[in-house]
Amino acid sequence: MIVFIGKDKPEAETIRAGNRDRHLAMMKELKKKGLIYFAGPFISDLGKMSGSLIIFDTEDMDLVKDIMSRDPYVCSGLFSAREISRIKKVL
Repeated sequence: MIVFIGKDKPEAETIRAGNRDRHLAMMKELKKKGLIYFAGPFISDLGKMSGSLIIFDTEDMDLVKDIMSRDPYVCSGLFSAREISRIKKVL
């Protein structure tokens, strides 16, 4: 499995809102193909979306990097920081 973690820029609500429908459509297609194990936003203490967590059900790092390079959130500059890492499911 591979995880993507993106942390929103400060005051990025407008960017997130403007790209959410396209981002979700892309994630739904990937889920249908069996590539998404889990996806959802981080939520701040104020209850606002503040980042993204996507767990891919694949070991193909190049595939995940390619997918995320086309993600509307990434392309719009939503994130101040991004990370893609391999993970191991234990439980």
